[in-house]
Amino acid sequence: MKYTVHINIKNSFSMKKILLSFLVCLLGLQTMGQDVDTLPYFRTDSMPDAGIYLPAPPDTCSPLFIDDFQQWLWGKSMRSTPRGQQASWESLYGVPRMCTVFSEALGFTISKEATPAIYRLVSRARVTSAQAVDQAKAKYMRKRPFARMNEHVAGAFDNEEELRGNGSYPSGHTSLGWTTALILAQMAPEQQDTILRRGWEYGESRVIVGAHWQSDVDAARLAASACVARLQESPEFQADLAAARAEYLLWHGPTPTNVGFPNGSRILPPPIDTASFRYQGDVAAHWLAKGERDSERGEQAITDAASKVHHFLSQFSNCLNMQLDTTTAPHITAYLSYVRTALKNEANRLKDTYFRRRPYVQLAEPTLIPGEEESHVLTSSYPSSHSTFGWGLAMAMVELTPDSMNSVLNRGFEYGHSRVIAGYHWATDVQAARLVAAYTLVRIQREPQFQTLLRNARAEYATLRGRTAVEPAPASDAILTRVGQTVSLRFTDRPVKGRLNLYAVDGRLVRTADVDGNTTISLANLPHGAYLVTFAGHELFRNLKIVY
Repeated sequence: MKYTVHINIKNSFSMKKILLSFLVCLLGLQTMGQDVDTLPYFRTDSMPDAGIYLPAPPDTCSPLFIDDFQQWLWGKSMRSTPRGQQASWESLYGVPRMCTVFSEALGFTISKEATPAIYRLVSRARVTSAQAVDQAKAKYMRKRPFARMNEHVAGAFDNEEELRGNGSYPSGHTSLGWTTALILAQMAPEQQDTILRRGWEYGESRVIVGAHWQSDVDAARLAASACVARLQESPEFQADLAAARAEYLLWHGPTPTNVGFPNGSRILPPPIDTASFRYQGDVAAHWLAKGERDSERGEQAITDAASKVHHFLSQFSNCLNMQLDTTTAPHITAYLSYVRTALKNEANRLKDTYFRRRPYVQLAEPTLIPGEEESHVLTSSYPSSHSTFGWGLAMAMVELTPDSMNSVLNRGFEYGHSRVIAGYHWATDVQAARLVAAYTLVRIQREPQFQTLLRNARAEYATLRGRTAVEPAPASDAILTRVGQTVSLRFTDRPVKGRLNLYAVDGRLVRTADVDGNTTISLANLPHGAYLVTFAGHELFRNLKIVY
């Protein structure tokens, strides 16, 4: 039997309700309630997509795979140690394990009964962490270390068959741990160092058990950081955060009124020494990047030596397709200047803790920018200040420009890579810098001056964007068709172009396809359950249960 229903996305709300009711009766689709603890703060297609702003994972024949391989060997060597036992225990994915891990950091038990507000924050952080990586996982479907190396995964709670069918890049566990850590650090800055360190370790554990490559873990931490930056614009998130903060204070008691910034030396590992096996990975990334110097990308690396706010305004203007400068955007300039100062202070604090020789000093070779060599000889390579600026200011812009977040984040990521191309930083200096940026941006959210500057910058951006924004054309009519256990969506009326997404109730993207013209998209063999279907940013169906 075959049923066909026409749905006009441009219809009024009342007409949508009538058509939707008809669908419920005709196709056996019915509304389904949803636990608020599993609701996403934003739809996945309104969140940053790591498959767009981050590069593809390294292939096994790439020099960049050297670091992955070396870290795989290191992980194997740790499995019989107490650290390996911790990693095995941390292989359990989900809210219960997050509650246990961060209860240790907070000093009291997180549970739905004892701390409902904090539990809700952790639960919804899990949804956000999945949104951070699911699209990239589906895009690349990278083979995991244990499968590539023909061995068993060492995590006590890992299911090998499930892992084989789930992409390795980026790491979902790592995204969960770092997302939760950043959010809880924002909630409880008094214990931010311990919280962030545990979140960092949770990702490292995935390398130890052989479930992920190092580059999977690195990418997941960046994806999580970007999504937490996006959450700052959600009123629901801010309300949940405030409730969790109040609950935390009840358990923790009086706290210092002037809490400083996170101490990077307590959160991140020290820089890699030349005696470390990981040094080979840094050298390989350095030599690969040198090959880009004579290209257009090398020219961009020279341009990226500039690190003042006006340079970033110019670079982000290209991403936004609008002009930003100190004259046309004074409030955005003040906002980014404030953020840049905080980023500079925290990068310098970690530089003062460690001193690492820069690549051109260590290898006694010229850089792409010889005029700056003398002034940088006596400054530490770890972490990269430029990379802290690039990634940190990109995340700060995400709070203003969700309409262009992927292109802005990609520019911030590439800005850090420019420092490797130029020969002024090792790849691990750049990765550490991006994490410094992430926890610094979370910390300054609590500063009243930051919030004032952010409000002014948002208002200014909305005004500027209002002059240039072009609204996308709405989608045309759609036909939903059911044949047996196959549900298909076909667009009619005129050729349309956009992305069709299908989400589970917890916000996971479970099916996606790009539509270009009158294309039939199969939604076949979906499990019973509630789904959200969107096309080109428009909701077609929300919280509906498919019953065959």
